[in-house]
Amino acid sequence: MVSVYERAVGAWKGLGKYREERERCKRYVFGDQWSDRINVGNGVMMKEEDAIMSYGQLPLKNNILRRIVRNVIGVYRSQYYKVPMASPEDYPEGMMKEVNRRRKRTFHENRMEELVPRLLEEFLLSGLVAVKIAPARERGGVCRILPVTPDNFFFHSDGYDPRGWNVDLIGEMHAVSYATLATRFCKSPEDLERLEALYGGCRENCSPCRVAEVWHLEERVMATVHDRRTGRMTVMPMEEAAERLRAGGPALKSALKVGATVSREWCRTWLAPDGSVLREERNAARMHPYVFKAYPFVDGEMHSYISDIIDQQRYVNRLITLYDFIMKSSAKGVLLFPDSSIPRGWDLQDVADEWARFNSVIPYRATPGVPMPTQVSVNSTNIGIAELLKIELQMLEDISSVSPTLQGKLETTATSGALFARQNEAAQTSLLDILRSFGEMVGQIALAI
Repeated sequence: MVSVYERAVGAWKGLGKYREERERCKRYVFGDQWSDRINVGNGVMMKEEDAIMSYGQLPLKNNILRRIVRNVIGVYRSQYYKVPMASPEDYPEGMMKEVNRRRKRTFHENRMEELVPRLLEEFLLSGLVAVKIAPARERGGVCRILPVTPDNFFFHSDGYDPRGWNVDLIGEMHAVSYATLATRFCKSPEDLERLEALYGGCRENCSPCRVAEVWHLEERVMATVHDRRTGRMTVMPMEEAAERLRAGGPALKSALKVGATVSREWCRTWLAPDGSVLREERNAARMHPYVFKAYPFVDGEMHSYISDIIDQQRYVNRLITLYDFIMKSSAKGVLLFPDSSIPRGWDLQDVADEWARFNSVIPYRATPGVPMPTQVSVNSTNIGIAELLKIELQMLEDISSVSPTLQGKLETTATSGALFARQNEAAQTSLLDILRSFGEMVGQIALAI
């Protein structure tokens, strides 16, 4: 049988490609847009930034992705964010009021008005967002909603359900101090010695201790106990049923009919990096504490909103860098001074210094057939860079669905308010799927609290 550790490692490795793509998208959104490695010939790989600088040029960038992300978040905050309220179809009236009161308080206590936009930012950047619902032990019975970075998150499912209903293993990696680890997992001197053997190096180096929290579904044989006197059917562990029969005597044995069934329950296991089990908890909960959303979840893969427009951002950067190179290479104020016209006692450096001075006078010897000194300044060659740049910027707007109307820009000053409202509504149609998908995730958080 495959161990929990092996299943967790498989789930972690299965998301390795996703984590690499997320890191790349994060670099592009926050300005590091020249770090992709390219082949410069003869199998030599180097960063694009280093390749451009090797030619004596400066790699330029115009970060459009960050602006697009901010615009989408602004649309969500202004028009879509709200606390999900229960409806009369879901609960009776008296219970519905209590549920809505609890949701409002929980969202307020957890500062969800600020947390939700940050989750949306991660959703746009990486295509995966997750939170952990911590039980309400303190703070007046209000549970805590903790964001989970996708870089530490992993899950495994036996299918491709975008709702995540078929997940059978889920968890996250924690980085905690040695003292925190000892407080949580050591109940005896033997436990402390074992922890020292596993994490002694981390304690000496004052580095974080890595530990994995893994929730997994396990099948367990349970006893079904039918009480003929009351007609009640109870499911309990086999050991508990056997103890009950022993304590009840012959009369109870004749009244009870014991069978067996297989049930699935969520268990939580804490694992060290080498696979050692720090703690295992059975019957930890009816459900794992995570709420997550992957978009789009196709064949087990996730591709973020930002990944669709990275190529356009790269091409915009290349065009403005090329434009800068051409302008630097064009002749600007070059002086053509014939050698035969240089005054006596002067050299070309004297001429250049005098030419650059204000209100200067340069004597020169006019010679028949020799042209007088001339300054040359030419415009850069028009090879269509401006037109290509305009096309790429338009493609960025089309692919990202963040049009000028969505940014609050009027096409003309004569645009009426009603027309602008219709254009703005039409512009949001392309973003509706991703915003509603994220809104469904916020609704799942409300159901879990």
